[in-house]
Amino acid sequence: MNYQVNLFKNESDSVGTLIHASIPQLPKMQITQTATLTQSLNAVDTFEFSLGYENPGYNLVTPMKSLIKIFQDGNLIFFGRVIKQKPVMDTNGLMYQTFDANSIEDYLHDSVQIQKKVSNCDLKTYLQAIINQHNSQVENYKKFSVGTVTVTDSAGSADRYLDYEDTFDAITNRLINIYGGYITVDYGSMTINYLKSVGSQSSTPLRIGFNMKSANKTIDPTSVVTRLIPTGADSSTNSSSTDKSSLTADKQPTTAKTTLANQGYVDNQALIDEFGIIASTQNFDGVTDTATLQQKAKNWLAKQSAAKESWEISVSNLHLIDKTIDDFKVGNKYQFINDFVAPTEWLQVTELGLDLVTPTNSTIKIGDINMSLNAYLNKKIKQTKKLQKKISFLSALIASQASTIATQANTLETLRGSYSSLSSQLSDIVSGNLLWSSGTIFIDLSSNNGAMSVSDFTSLYKADVRGLIDKLTESTNYTNSLFDSQTANASSAGIKTIGTYHYYKGGGASEAQYYLSQLQAKRIDKSLIVACDIEDPSLSTNESELNTELTAFFKVLTDAGYTNTCLYSSSSWFDTRFSSSLAKYTWEAAWGSTKPSSCSAWQYTDGFNGLSLDASKSYDKAFI
Repeated sequence: MNYQVNLFKNESDSVGTLIHASIPQLPKMQITQTATLTQSLNAVDTFEFSLGYENPGYNLVTPMKSLIKIFQDGNLIFFGRVIKQKPVMDTNGLMYQTFDANSIEDYLHDSVQIQKKVSNCDLKTYLQAIINQHNSQVENYKKFSVGTVTVTDSAGSADRYLDYEDTFDAITNRLINIYGGYITVDYGSMTINYLKSVGSQSSTPLRIGFNMKSANKTIDPTSVVTRLIPTGADSSTNSSSTDKSSLTADKQPTTAKTTLANQGYVDNQALIDEFGIIASTQNFDGVTDTATLQQKAKNWLAKQSAAKESWEISVSNLHLIDKTIDDFKVGNKYQFINDFVAPTEWLQVTELGLDLVTPTNSTIKIGDINMSLNAYLNKKIKQTKKLQKKISFLSALIASQASTIATQANTLETLRGSYSSLSSQLSDIVSGNLLWSSGTIFIDLSSNNGAMSVSDFTSLYKADVRGLIDKLTESTNYTNSLFDSQTANASSAGIKTIGTYHYYKGGGASEAQYYLSQLQAKRIDKSLIVACDIEDPSLSTNESELNTELTAFFKVLTDAGYTNTCLYSSSSWFDTRFSSSLAKYTWEAAWGSTKPSSCSAWQYTDGFNGLSLDASKSYDKAFI
C-alpha cells in the first residue's frame, strides 16, 4: 500500500509540494516521530506529522492557511488544513517541526448560526439552511454544498429552529444527536451528505492469531444511577431561608422545590441488586404534584443504561501483503473473535488510526455502546460461559497431549524391538507405495490460514489428512510468506507436501515465469503437482481467450520440467470458462455436493474438521 502526502502553501497553491511518499528516494516525513492519520465517524479527522529540516515542506507551512492532502494507492483519503506548528529540538540535538492538521469539516467551526425559524421543512432543507448560513460567512474555498440526505424524521416536515452556536455544533446537536445518522464529506466536490448508514460488513475477522495484536474492552458502570432523588417546580409557598448557623459568606438563600413525601427517592431495584445504591438528583421543571414527579422519576430510572462499553484494538493490516484480505475502513463492521476478551460479535469501527510510516500498524476504536441491564447481564453470563468452555477445552487438550506423549513413548519402546521390519514398511511409505488409496484426503493452505504449528498438523493427521498443496505465488509480485513454515511443520507431523499452487490473475506467461522463479528458488521437486488456481472474477469470460492465456502459462512450466500440471477451479468453470484438457490433472471444487463425474481430485468442503479449512479427496496417485 502506497501513501503520498502533498502540502499546499495556501488555497491558491494548485501544484503543491510532495512531503512524503512510500516509494524509496522520494521525500519522507520524520520517521523517528509520529505520522498518524485518525479517521472518525461524525468527527473531524486529524493528522499529526513531523518534518525534518531536509524535507522540502519544512519552511512552507502557515497554520490555518496551509492545506494537506493524503492519497492511499492514488485515492484521496484526507483533505484538511494545518492548525498547529511546533518547532522541536530533542535531547539528541535533532531539530524538526511537528504539525497538527484537521480535515475540512473543521471549516464548519469557522462560522456561527443565528436565531432563526426554518418553517415547514424536512431534514435536508434544515441542513441546507445551516450550510447556507455557514457559506454566507466564509471564503469561497470553505463553502460546502448539500448532497445526499437519507436520514428522515417520522414527523415529516415541521418547523425547526436555529440559535447562536458554532455550525459544526449545530449539525451535531440539532441533527445527529436527535435523528442519528452520519455526516460524510466528498473532498473532491466539497459536498456534505447526511446518511442513515455507512460502511459494510467485512469478510475479514478481527481474530486472535490472525491479525489481532491486542484488544482492550472497557465496561464502565460508573455513570449508572440506581436511586434518584427528584425535584420539581419551585414551591408555591416561598420557604426561602438563610442558614445563619455559620458566619461564612457562602451561605445563600434557597428556594424550596416540589419533592417526594416520606423517603423522598425512587429506586431501581434491579440495578441496586447488581451495583448497589448509587444516588443522584434530577430536576423536572414544571412538575408541581408529587404523583407526577414520582412517575417521571421512575421513567427516568427505567431508561438508565447499566454500563457503557468501549473498545480499542491494535491490529496488523494484512491487506498490505495479501489483497484478498479486506482493508480496514471507518464505518465497516468486523467480527471480533477472541473468547478470552469477549463473546464473538460484530463491531462497527468508529475511529481508525493509520500509521503512515509503518502502514501495517492500525488502531481500531469502537464507539461507546450504552447497554441495558439485561444486555449487560447477558453479556456477562455469555462471556463467563465462553471462558469456562475455553478453559475446559485447554485443560482437555493438555490432558490429551500428556496422554499422547505417554502413548508415543510406549510406541517408541515397541519400535526399538521391531526396527528391522518397520524400516521396510517405512521405506515403502516414503516411496509412496502404501500411502495412497482412492479418496485419500489432502488439504490446501495459503497465508489466509495463518501460522500453523506442528501440533495443528498433528491433529489434522489424526483426522486422516495425508497431503498438502500450499499456495506459493499470486500474480507477478506476491509470494506466500508462510510457505516455508507451513510445509515444514506439516512434514514434521507426517503430512506430505504433494504440490504447490499459483493464484492466477490473467497475466499468462509472465505470471508463469514468476511462479517458476519461486519454484526454483524454493527448490521444489519437479515431480510435484503445479496447480493454477483459476477463480478470480477479473479473468476473461471469453473461453478462447482464457484458453490461450493458460496454454502459455503451462508451457513455461512444462518447458522447465514441471510436467505435473493441474487446473483448479469450481466445477461450473470447467469446459465453460476454459478447457479441462489444458493440464495433465483436474482439481474441481464442489462444496457440499457430490463428486464431479470426472476429475483427478475433488475439493469437497471448506470447513474440514470444524475449521475454516479446505479439504479435498484424491482420485489419482499424483495427489498423494
